[in-house]
Amino acid sequence: MRPRAWCWLALSSLIVSSGSPAAVRPHYGGTLTVELSSAINLNPAAANTGLSMPVAETLVREGSNAEIKPLLAVAWQHDPDFKRWRFSLRPKVAFQDGEALTAATAVPSLLGALKPRYGEVSIEAGGQALVIESDRAMPDLLQELALTDAAIFRKGDTVPYIGTGPFRITAWEPGRRLTLAAFEDYWNGRPFLDAVAIEFGAGRGRADLFDIPAGPARRILPEGWVTWSSQPEILVAIAAAGSDPALLQALALLIDRAPIGNVLAQHKGETAFGLLPQWLSGYAFLFQSSPDAFRAKQLVSQMRLGTIGLTYPANDLFLRSVAERVALNARDVGLSLQPAPQLVSNVFSVSSANGALRLVELPLESTAAAHELKRIADLVGAGGQADQLEPAKPETLYQLERSLLEGHRIIPLVHLRETYGIAPRVHFQTRAPARAAGSFALHLEDVWLQP
Repeated sequence: MRPRAWCWLALSSLIVSSGSPAAVRPHYGGTLTVELSSAINLNPAAANTGLSMPVAETLVREGSNAEIKPLLAVAWQHDPDFKRWRFSLRPKVAFQDGEALTAATAVPSLLGALKPRYGEVSIEAGGQALVIESDRAMPDLLQELALTDAAIFRKGDTVPYIGTGPFRITAWEPGRRLTLAAFEDYWNGRPFLDAVAIEFGAGRGRADLFDIPAGPARRILPEGWVTWSSQPEILVAIAAAGSDPALLQALALLIDRAPIGNVLAQHKGETAFGLLPQWLSGYAFLFQSSPDAFRAKQLVSQMRLGTIGLTYPANDLFLRSVAERVALNARDVGLSLQPAPQLVSNVFSVSSANGALRLVELPLESTAAAHELKRIADLVGAGGQADQLEPAKPETLYQLERSLLEGHRIIPLVHLRETYGIAPRVHFQTRAPARAAGSFALHLEDVWLQP
């Protein structure tokens, strides 16, 4: 399974702890070594695939209960129509090359993040103040600005980008390794670690911290190590643009989700009948149902179908096993599915050539249920259905999710957890309630290594 770097390097509260309660003082120095099962995208402007680590920071951040808190912006206000927002930037903040953070230096990356969402948005910069305006209302602007693709950064000559966070990039070999070093002049204080060395595609288990992907293969931790698992936060689903809704309805009825979560994912996930996990929506249990092979066979008998492709990202052993399980269920009702790897994969696209079905992974961007539902609605081509959504009214969230499910554009299968192995020498200065934000949040400036 592809690791979701934004989950474990996100700018949010620390929610992991290894070893016994700290009896020694934090130690400065050392290099934290990390192994990830596959590579990640360093582009912070790429939604959900950017490396959301403490190199680039956002104007605001999302707290444990989806509340918005200051980060690079210390104050904000808006007009009654939510069309004009004014932000005051934190003073005395510098980029990692020494240049001061000003409103003008923040504009380019902000425009790149906001234009796809709001269209003809404009940003006026003056000293340490930013004014963001649009002809359309932007009531959810704070939630958008807290996302990783709204991070403030500048492109460097020798590194992919330069931010204001506690760590700076010193070396980047795409697909192989990434090295970070402490930013000595970080506005909120130097981090404990001297450096972080990350290797991609490694499975040797020699690092201080490594991800444990979902799948049938078990990984045995060395003695004294601990594991940490997030809340279920990555939706694995079947989707296709242009497919016969009756086909997806039949699939939704015939798939037995229990073996996917319990056997294939090795209990690193929960069966999904809704698009949002239960901990986030509070009503996912209302969508639960049992497989109905009889009704599925009736629907299949009314369609003239040949063999249908079911693609999954190449080299993803877990999604391959899911595709094979779904094909096995389909065969029982007379439906022929052909699993096949897809070499070029965009995990956030649900479209496929010739109406073929596709397995997709949709990790959460935030803990705001309304934002997540709107995003999924856009992805499946039903963005108009989200127009009546009122975040303050839970019933509208339920109605939108039910409509998306009944439209048979996407079939949820399982919500996966992030799981990591942590070495005994890794300690964390800050502790917060476990799973407070539903994600694995490794706040690197709080990490220290025991000599």
